[in-house]
Order: sequence, then structure tokens, then C-alpha cells
Amino acid sequence: MVVAQAPSIYTVGKMALIPFSLKQTLSLEQSEESLSDIERFMTISLYDALVLQTSGMVDVEILPLKKSDTEFAKLRDGKPKIYYKDIAIDVGRILDADSVMVGVISEYTERGGSQWAIESPSTVSFRVEVLSTKDGRAIWETYFTETQKPLFDNLFEIKKFVKRGGKWISADELAKEGVRKIAQKFSRFLQEQK
Repeated sequence: MVVAQAPSIYTVGKMALIPFSLKQTLSLEQSEESLSDIERFMTISLYDALVLQTSGMVDVEILPLKKSDTEFAKLRDGKPKIYYKDIAIDVGRILDADSVMVGVISEYTERGGSQWAIESPSTVSFRVEVLSTKDGRAIWETYFTETQKPLFDNLFEIKKFVKRGGKWISADELAKEGVRKIAQKFSRFLQEQK
């Protein structure tokens, strides 16, 4: 996982989490309803993880998800031709936020088979960026990507294998692990900025 960050003149401060977006390639494989469900699930999961990881930090405030979600929907529906990041930054400005966090899901594949015997494993891949509402510059970015593998393919992952109960997990479970890792990395980034 790679982490990049802008110079320290940019601060996260008051931050709005913008609903996740899916890359166009995913829309060919799944129904519109299931794509919307994936975006919503990922957004709520990341919001919960961020609130947990940043609670007690005085230099960052995560705005209520309902506010950013509502404003994002209004702007997206009113201006469907503008880009996701541009809408996100506009939402941040409307909410008087210093920054916005955006996420793009590039792969979300459910396992084939059961938790004990699979035909194909779950895969989840997404990128997250924190953008300044002043000029749209990236303050921080990272990504998560994982395809669950059998223990014998990577013995270094034995802790993860045991933590998962020795079974194949769903894409939703893998995504939850991913957003928790992202929130932890973000929390460490904020602490390093002090």
C-alpha cells in the first residue's frame, strides 16, 4: 500500500466524506442497484471507521455523513456532466469544510462458492484521497487491494488466515478490513502532522 501526501501547508481540519464512486468498468458486470449498494456500503463502512479512528483528535472534524451525502446527491443530480472530484470539492466548499475525502472502487468481486470451498476468491480494490477545498490539491492518498489467497500460497499471512477463522470471506468482509486499514493509516498520518 502506497501513501502519498502534500506539503504540510495543507491541513485536513474539517473534512467531509464524499460517497464512493465506482469505476465505469464495474458497471458492465453488475446491475445498477447492486453498484449503488456497494458504493453505499463502502461509504458507510469508511465513515464509521474514520469516526472511530479520529475520535478525540482536536485538529480534525469528520462532518456528518448525512450532510455530505445530501449535498453530493443535489450537486450530482443538478450537474451530471461535471467530474466526481469537482463535485466533491464543491460539496466541501458548500459545507465550509477544509478538505474532502473521496474514494473510487476499481474492483469488487464476490467469492464464488461457500466460505469453506470456493471456485474463485473475493477481490476488493479501491483508492482514497483527501483533497483541499481551497484548490483541489491532494493532501493525502492511499489505496487498498486484496484478493484472498489460500494459506499455502502465502505462509506469511498466517495471522490474517487465523483472524478470518480459516475460511474464505465475502467481498463485503474484505472491504470492511480494507476501510479499517485505510482509517488507521489516515489516523497515523494525522498524528504525524502534529
